[in-house]
Amino acid sequence: MRNLGTGKWIAIIITIVGLIILGVNQFYIHVMAKPWSQEQAALEIAQQNAKLASVTHSYKSVWNDTSIYWVIEGNNDQQQPMMVWVKFNQDGTPATGINAVHAEPTAGTITQQRAGELVQKDLPGAEIVRAVPGSFNGKYAWQVFAKSGEHYYYVFYNFRDGSKLGGPMQLPNTLSP
Repeated sequence: MRNLGTGKWIAIIITIVGLIILGVNQFYIHVMAKPWSQEQAALEIAQQNAKLASVTHSYKSVWNDTSIYWVIEGNNDQQQPMMVWVKFNQDGTPATGINAVHAEPTAGTITQQRAGELVQKDLPGAEIVRAVPGSFNGKYAWQVFAKSGEHYYYVFYNFRDGSKLGGPMQLPNTLSP
């Protein structure tokens, strides 16, 4: 085997590392293509139905196979803060028909921060892992995921008035056979 020299080995190593990075990047793009296209579809539907002029945040909320939503937060063309729930089917396509899109002004509703504060009444000292707008039993809600002690919980609060819709629901610590 002949000696290639230090410079050629460095070039070979750089090429191999570059190809690995390119492969990982392409895999990531492939894996994320469906969620990105769902989010883009939700943004377009929200902009059409609620006349959103700007978008400040988007959330994906999944509770069960009939409660899959992308929720878009933004301002309408009158600069009124809004939340728009866009329902999706299990196959990742936007739902159609009644209740497929729900737009609601956020003035006078419960904020994400307030939903986290409400959890403290049900689970004192709990750490809020995440709070997203979603749906629970057909009502628009804040879905709060929290950790208290060694356990994780879900608690649902009505988006409009903060009344508790469900929970705290304790998740199992381990999966048993």
